[in-house]
Amino acid sequence: MRRCFRKTLVTGFLSLLALALSCGAAPASVSEREVRNAWADVCRIAGIKPLPLSIEESDSPNAWVTAGKSVTVTRALMKILAREEEIFGVLSHEAGHAVLKHYSGRVGNAAGVGIASILLGKALGDNTIGKAAVGVAAELATAGFSREQEVEADDFAVDLAFKGGRDPTGLYTSLERLALFGGKTEPSGFNSHPPDERRLRHIKERILAKDPNIVIPEVRKTEAPRSGDAVK
Repeated sequence: MRRCFRKTLVTGFLSLLALALSCGAAPASVSEREVRNAWADVCRIAGIKPLPLSIEESDSPNAWVTAGKSVTVTRALMKILAREEEIFGVLSHEAGHAVLKHYSGRVGNAAGVGIASILLGKALGDNTIGKAAVGVAAELATAGFSREQEVEADDFAVDLAFKGGRDPTGLYTSLERLALFGGKTEPSGFNSHPPDERRLRHIKERILAKDPNIVIPEVRKTEAPRSGDAVK
């Protein structure tokens, strides 16, 4: 009887251990609540009026700011991130584009192309040209930022985390996850310039320059989402 009880106890312990290990390997994901909490904190720390935030049902992991007036995060990006500090880093990056007014020149150029092309279409008596031009203008307005602007937004995000007493490594690991699990996506918004070693090294150096004692976690490939949830 005792032997049977011990065997049952050992079997139960092993089952609990297996369950604990499986929970530790759960797929990466951040909730909508974490996204909205992080965005509220970003706006508060940056001292800006909270812009409307929307969550888009998309298979492309991304986030972007539209003309400095609204911010969008996709479900696919939420799936590959693992903690609120990562979405905080992403949203701080997007806030940086808005605060630094990176969008102003691009939108102005796009509008100029659109208006000029519409006028050309009317002059030629062909409204098709004008319609096509509007499409071109819209593409220009949502095109990716330059590498220099991306670096400036990265710096803004790191500095904002320190200013608010948040973990500044979130941006770094979010970019690592995008590189490992993001798949092939159309370059725009947060993924306009894929996170290469140079960009990651710059972020790491900026973090350590502010606090040499910070330990920057490394993202492992084993932390990928479940196959059914993986970004394609």
